[in-house]
Amino acid sequence: MLGSATTETTCEYVLDSETNEMKLVKKKVNEKSLPPNIDLIKMIFQQIKEDDEKKYDYDKMTDEQLEQEKQRLLKELKEMKNDSRKSKDTSKM
Repeated sequence: MLGSATTETTCEYVLDSETNEMKLVKKKVNEKSLPPNIDLIKMIFQQIKEDDEKKYDYDKMTDEQLEQEKQRLLKELKEMKNDSRKSKDTSKM
């Protein structure tokens, strides 16, 4: 569900003359659903889309830029693999 929901409870009491206590005579519960902020959602999705286009616009990259990106990704994979091995080695101890 997008948006949110809220519950509002209204209670009405009267004073019981015999016991001098407050007695509940009426209770009303209202549930309201609030719509989502569509403008905010659109803005967030647009920002994500723009960020992704800036980072991974491979079609517009030169061969040299693509090669640099390839090397960066290979290095990142190698580091992830090394980190994975280190965590396995420490768990064996």
